[in-house]
Amino acid sequence: MNDFAKMAIPSGIGALVGSLIVPLFNLFASERQVDLKKLELSVGILREAPRKDSDPLRAWALRVLEKQSEPFTQAQRDALLKVSPSK
Repeated sequence: MNDFAKMAIPSGIGALVGSLIVPLFNLFASERQVDLKKLELSVGILREAPRKDSDPLRAWALRVLEKQSEPFTQAQRDALLKVSPSK
């Protein structure tokens, strides 16, 4: 192989790998931003006073929070959903 071929092959491989890695990094970064926005929205929903029609929305917000943290105990879930503790 001549000197040109010795340089062209690794350069081509490097360009190919780079062109695959950058879009993957952008995809993961954008997914993280969406997760953060969902988390912010969930906290906002749970901060509001509960209404009769907000139960499904509050349950969704709680699931989003649990996905990003450790699972809550039943007492914690009840407190966040503003439900009287089960006996």
